Amino acid sequence: MTRFTVSVAAAFVVSAVVCLSAQTPRVFQFVVSASDATGAPVADLRSEDVLMSENGVRQQVVKVEALAIPMKLTIAVDNGLDSGDALAHYRAGLTGLVEALPRDVEITLITTAPQPRMVVKPSTNRTQILRGVNGFATEQARPRFSDTLVEYSERLQHEPNDLRYLPVLLMVSTAGVETRSDQPKEIERAVAYLVARHAKVNAIVVTTRLGNATRTPGVDSTEQSIVALLATKATSGRYEGLAASSRLATLLPEWGRDLAALHARQIKQFRVTVERSRGGDLQSPRIELARPGLTGAVTLDGYLP
Repeated sequence: MTRFTVSVAAAFVVSAVVCLSAQTPRVFQFVVSASDATGAPVADLRSEDVLMSENGVRQQVVKVEALAIPMKLTIAVDNGLDSGDALAHYRAGLTGLVEALPRDVEITLITTAPQPRMVVKPSTNRTQILRGVNGFATEQARPRFSDTLVEYSERLQHEPNDLRYLPVLLMVSTAGVETRSDQPKEIERAVAYLVARHAKVNAIVVTTRLGNATRTPGVDSTEQSIVALLATKATSGRYEGLAASSRLATLLPEWGRDLAALHARQIKQFRVTVERSRGGDLQSPRIELARPGLTGAVTLDGYLP
């Protein structure tokens, strides 16, 4: 594999690390996500806005076409034995998160006790989703955090190969003891598939221990946190260990705004087709944006880091 970092030119910033096959054909394609000076995604990128060169020789950009890869969000929330005191904070935080997302984002809601159970099927209906957020009850059972992660991965594996969207899993859990059917190897395989599928896992684990509210005593060493740290790191997602569930009321809306920004970038991208002057390996490639004030990122497939 040939690995290169797209060059940065003066005021035109296009940053990414792109992996290319050893033999690259004469026609080469890549995807650009561009933003203006305010940080807003650019919706009108043109052929003359993109410059590509090899060994200092300008290559011909023959086509720039819009490419949308929307985000679909699955929320998995712990409704087990230790969630009673946190339930109001779950509801407040998840309501703020849902309200922060654009209305075209499809959302699925799952509870994890006594087993992974779909509360709201994939939907963009905000009334239905918020009814689900405020309607599930706690169960006298342990959550199945790890099993939920594995089941999510398996569900993606059974989807048609031609579906193009960014899968995002957001898991909210207490740090209480979980029930687990899947073995470590099965969890590792599930995470490996999520990486291959370009999915992102985000997780928040809340300690159930009483004590200093400014600390997270032992939360990062619980079973859920160990699995969450593995999955979030592998998929370039986010992890947060909390000492108090009350923080969910403000943290989840913050994450919602960040996910909204990611979705906005994902659906306003451009596939660029370049007709190279020669075949074979790319030689010192350089990609720039010619329109002043634009910055951006380059990928081969449109799945942003």
